[in-house]
Parts: sequence; C-alpha cells; structure tokens
Amino acid sequence: MTDAAKVYGDLKSGELRAVGVLLEYPVPAEGTPPPATSRVVPSSTRNAKPAPVRDTGEAVAIGFIGAGNYASSMLLPHVAKLGAARLTHVATTKSLSAVNAQRKFGFTRASTTADAVLSDESLDAIFIVTRHATHASLVCRALETGKAVFVEKPLALTREEVDQITKAIERTGNDRLMVGFNRRFAPLLADMRKEFGPAAGSVTRYLVNAGPLAKDSWYLNEETEGTRFTGEGGHFIDTLSWWADSSPEEVYAVGGPDGGDVMVTVRFSSGASGNIAYLTGGNVQYPKETMDATGCGRSARLDNFKAATVWSGRGKHVMKARGGQDK
Repeated sequence: MTDAAKVYGDLKSGELRAVGVLLEYPVPAEGTPPPATSRVVPSSTRNAKPAPVRDTGEAVAIGFIGAGNYASSMLLPHVAKLGAARLTHVATTKSLSAVNAQRKFGFTRASTTADAVLSDESLDAIFIVTRHATHASLVCRALETGKAVFVEKPLALTREEVDQITKAIERTGNDRLMVGFNRRFAPLLADMRKEFGPAAGSVTRYLVNAGPLAKDSWYLNEETEGTRFTGEGGHFIDTLSWWADSSPEEVYAVGGPDGGDVMVTVRFSSGASGNIAYLTGGNVQYPKETMDATGCGRSARLDNFKAATVWSGRGKHVMKARGGQDK
C-alpha cells in the first residue's frame, strides 16, 4: 500500500497501462485495536441548511435509521419540507448511502450504524426505515432512549416481538410510537369517508392486486423477513379499522391458489365487517388497490387512490385525487 498514491498517479497520467491493479493491505499486528465500525461525517458548509424554527419553539431534531428507496422517495422529501422539523442524523449500513442522503436532504450528520443515531442525545424523534426483521428490536431500543419513534410497517413479524415492544413501553413509560400506516391519511379516502358518513354498520371489501415479486426481491426471504402479507397487510387492516371506527374482534384467514395470496375476513366490535383479498397472480394492468363499502342505503368505491365515488339517495358524488394518485 506504500505505492498506492504513485499507482493512482500513473494511472491518471497514462504512464501505467493496466487492466487491473491489486492493492495489498498490510496485516494488522496482533493486539491492534479493531477499526471503527461507524464514523460520523459532519455536513460541509455548502450542504448544510439553516434549521427551521417553529412559532412555538425549537424545530424537532429527527434522526433516520435507514435511507433506502422508500425512505428517500416517500418520507424524506416530505419531512425535509416541514418547517417544524430539522433533519439531524442519518445512518445506513453503507457509508455512501448515508452521505448521499445527507447531501440530498441536508442532514447535519451521517453514520453507518444504528447505534450512532440511538445514542445521539440531540435528537427528539427517531425514524426506523429498515428491513422488516430489524424493526422490533430497533423500536425497543429507540423507546429506551425516551424519544418519539416512527417505524415503517410492519411494527413486528411475530407475536413474541409485539410482546417485547409492549413490555418496553410498560418498562419505559414511553408510548410515543407510530407505525407508518398511511392509507387512512390519503386525502381522497378521507373525503370519501366523510361523504359516505357513519360506517359502523357497513360491509367493506379491499382488493389488493399485489402482483408477482422480482426474482431477486428480499421479500422472498420469508424465513428472515416474514411473508409479503406480514409486511404489507397491516396497511389494509388499519384502513378497514379506521373506516369502521372500531377495533377488530374476530378474524378469519385462508391462503389462495398463488404463493403469497391471503384472504381475510374481519368482524369489528361495532358490527361492521370487512374482507381483504391480497392476491399476487393478477394482471399488472389492473388497478393495484380498490375498495368498496356498502351500508345504510349508501355505497362507495375507491379506485386506486385516483378516483372515488359515493352513491347515496338518488345521486352520486364523484371525486378525483388532487395532483394524481396519493396514498
């Protein structure tokens, strides 16, 4: 490695012509401390942005554990625009991903381990947006810090993991935990529910045309990451619970003809009921999510978060999503 700088210089100048160059690193002497597994990278002046301030006080300092495709496309762009939030610390397992997120969204610090975010005392809230198998343990550790916690769905993969989280809440007294179920907040669906009116006695059907997975999808590792429905089904159970304004009281589920298919029937304590058909063998051109509700002389239909229709009396009310599909 002592000649590395010269090799790079010769490659750049063209003096050294090579298809590949092998760099050999010296073997550390016995007893040498191991290299650090995490490095905090301070933001440069060019990339830093002033912290916004709320009218009522300081901006909320937020740390992100995970900054993959979903976090970078669906969460961070919105959080970065909030005047009441300050993106303070991001950690990913790959340093390049962390630094890219730092530069793109203006995080003050970037690290390569969850420990760095969890031990950051300057934070007010922690977002956990990692692979499913890590959610429960990270939630428990984040709750221990006393901070508010947001975790992308699913909250956990097993009943045992849910019990661990419940015990962490009881032990710490920190119940500021939110799971990323977003459908109930979709503007079009909220408008449809308002137009439909009380839904305590309604019957609802939610059809999810999930489609097949790519052959290299990490979702296929069910032993580690859980099934597709374990990871995604909470969205639809949460939506039906919100629609019925009631908690599930009885649940029945069976599998379908294609791997990953699940059909669920839920009865709510209010008397409402719902059915979720999560199917993987449908045509990709068919809408991914449709929802139909019927009850008390009214009917409603949600079409893939692009349009919604409510029939009541002798008329109907058609609504369109503002600015395109918005879940």
